[in-house]
Amino acid sequence: MRRLIVTTLAVVLTLALLLPGAGCAPAERGLTIGNKNFTEQYIIGEMMKQLLEDRGFTVELVADLSSMVLREGMEAGDIDICADYTGTAWMVHLGHVYEPGVDNNELYDLVKDEEEGEGFVWLDPIWNNNTYVLVSWPEFVEEHDAESLSDLAALYQAGEVEVITFVGFEFSTRPDGLPALQEFYDFEVDEASLMTGAPGASLLGLENYQCDVAMAFGTDAIIAKYSWHAYLDDLSFFPPYDLAPYVSQDILDEYPEIEGILNELVATFPGGGGLATPEIVGQGQAAWQALNAKVDIDMMEPEDVARGYLVEKGLIEE
Repeated sequence: MRRLIVTTLAVVLTLALLLPGAGCAPAERGLTIGNKNFTEQYIIGEMMKQLLEDRGFTVELVADLSSMVLREGMEAGDIDICADYTGTAWMVHLGHVYEPGVDNNELYDLVKDEEEGEGFVWLDPIWNNNTYVLVSWPEFVEEHDAESLSDLAALYQAGEVEVITFVGFEFSTRPDGLPALQEFYDFEVDEASLMTGAPGASLLGLENYQCDVAMAFGTDAIIAKYSWHAYLDDLSFFPPYDLAPYVSQDILDEYPEIEGILNELVATFPGGGGLATPEIVGQGQAAWQALNAKVDIDMMEPEDVARGYLVEKGLIEE
């Protein structure tokens, strides 16, 4: 009996070795996605994870990473896919000095081209430009017919009304902050009309009607909460920080379908797959203000916000 059992096992093992795939589970299409440690990143990480899982991949999501740790993970091959910002890539990861006047399209192309030499493929961008913005209550904008930073600069230049302006301490002094903005757009905020404070203080000041113009970031949820107007940076002073998925070239060589899947996600946002304009960037910021507000104000979980968006856009089934 023992000899029979041993013989049977030997036959089974031999067949397992001879037959293709015999005794083995199907190859797993495993991916690792990384995201940073703030609301917008939690949401985009979940969007990519859930969409790729729906298309047959097994995905591990590694969250709460700093910009540098995320990049190191991509370079080491521990992370296959992430979504990062063009400004971060250009100035931090690639070490360039930004010069005002480079628009969203130009910076994306510069990043995409140089990153190919680093072994990374940048997919289509989401034109949400999460950078500095100046914001006001809609009534102020309507009263003074000021839609863009050029319009706002003209209002400062005219000097016919006092424009109380609230910005962060750092922004008021840093060379690429308010001093450079005033020089670039050719205006000056009267010292008596300028308020400064810690991060977030300017938003509280505008919320309480203590100022007319406040400093914010392009996708801040509070902008959506109060329907504040974000002035269009029509002359492209601020460095573009547009969000775009990027993938290791090795992973894309193995799974080329990833490009189409993630570009399909990007295409659901304003201007997705096409060129940016100031208007499209403003629409992209508004879309992400609303998404971030669902987490930061409505207290939803990022994974639920992501799933709701994917279902709404018809990318996955409910």
